[in-house]
Amino acid sequence: MEVRLATGPLFLLLLLACTVNALQPDVSEVQGYTRLRSFKNSTLYQIQANTDYDTNPYLLHLVGSRYDIGYAYGYLMSAEIEFDYNALLSSLLGDKWYDPLVGAALGDALDWQWRDYLSRQLPVQYMLELQGIADGAGAQGCQVCGSYITRAVVLANAPGDVEDFVFILLREMFPNLNTTLPPRDAGGRGMGPSKHGLQCSMFAVWGNRTQGNALFSARNLDWNKDTGINKNKLVTVTVPNDGGNPSVQFGFVGLWGALTGMSSKGLTVHEANLEEDEITFEGFPWILRLRYIMEYASDISEARRLWEETNNTVGFNHMVASGPDAAAYAQGQAGPVALAMETMYEYTAYFADNDQREASATYTPSGGAPVHIGCPLAEAVWRTNHGYDPVIMKNYEWSLSPSSWSVQRYMFIHEALQSYENRNVKIGYMEALNITAIAGDKGDHAYICEDNTDGSNVLSVTFQPQDHIAYAAWERSSGANWRPATCSTYIKIDFTAWFQPNPPF
Repeated sequence: MEVRLATGPLFLLLLLACTVNALQPDVSEVQGYTRLRSFKNSTLYQIQANTDYDTNPYLLHLVGSRYDIGYAYGYLMSAEIEFDYNALLSSLLGDKWYDPLVGAALGDALDWQWRDYLSRQLPVQYMLELQGIADGAGAQGCQVCGSYITRAVVLANAPGDVEDFVFILLREMFPNLNTTLPPRDAGGRGMGPSKHGLQCSMFAVWGNRTQGNALFSARNLDWNKDTGINKNKLVTVTVPNDGGNPSVQFGFVGLWGALTGMSSKGLTVHEANLEEDEITFEGFPWILRLRYIMEYASDISEARRLWEETNNTVGFNHMVASGPDAAAYAQGQAGPVALAMETMYEYTAYFADNDQREASATYTPSGGAPVHIGCPLAEAVWRTNHGYDPVIMKNYEWSLSPSSWSVQRYMFIHEALQSYENRNVKIGYMEALNITAIAGDKGDHAYICEDNTDGSNVLSVTFQPQDHIAYAAWERSSGANWRPATCSTYIKIDFTAWFQPNPPF
């Protein structure tokens, strides 16, 4: 398998140059913000931009104490919280969701996991926010919305496979039980999801690869598509008054925390599923842990320290990228500028750029010779849904074959970065968006937006954190008209003013 473009024939370089630039994602500038409703110092807006969405995203600006931030969220968004929770569960469970017994049983199970496990290591400020959400939504008549929010946190933290979730329950009920998840097939690993399933991607690039030595980072969420929640696309800006850094989080109403985000300090946070066989719910739920990193870290070293002081749960790949470290790097200081973190229960492997563990990683097919599956580069870090640390690879439950979709998408990112380097093209925001869009799941073809419902990319965000700018796209429409986020409009938003308590809008 050819993985290093510099060694390929000239016509392959020219072909790849064409494909890398083929997508040219649609980008729209914000034209304004329509104020919809307010509570105390917090306000809900709708973003005005030329897009192809049925309805444009909301922007919710939350200011005040932790309790007030939560209360405003619940008070202003209670109807949308209720709608999205029921739409999501209906999509995941089908008609059975409408059976009251099924709904009650699932709710009880999720409440149990939250109450007895995932909430136990959550810092008090986030518990105050969650109490505020419950009270604010309750004041609007939704007495169960607080539970809907915490159930969504549990679902976001769940592993990708049902038997993995069962393993978590076994570990909780029988803590002294010495067991691990069994191999998925006779070869010891399963192939993982099809091309259209639970998968994600992320990257960061900086230094000599970029225009002005700027940092660009990105995150794709490839997940359950067309669930109905894209009716309520949401950008949430939190400005706490207790010293935590203001930050922005992208996603959908009802998911409280950071699927991905950016802080006022210029740090970005990212996640991708990583199926490991050492997992637990006795830790810090990642969707709030990423917010914690944004709110209390000012650079990569502080982000790593905060990560090491808190506990992992289920296997995930995470990444933190730092604008301040990119600026220091441009002035000649050593990195790292971004860190990939491969995680499982009680174990994290940290990767900066051009890591030799990644370069030496191989996959050995049955009866065959080892094949290299890692291609790290200087001044770039990226991940899909597998890892490169030896311990992480040993405990990985899906396939590391070069034909697996995770390894293929890893190579798509590598090839795009290498193509720009080979052609002496400095990466700016448009090139960064191209890389983002290539990696997001659009169906069978990475370099084409086909006019069909293939793919599973529901959220795609590219960051320019030193300028507080983000380019965000969501899945659009539904049914036969559904299209993935990477084939929808990216909305460019400057958050400099939004990180203030009183933005001029």
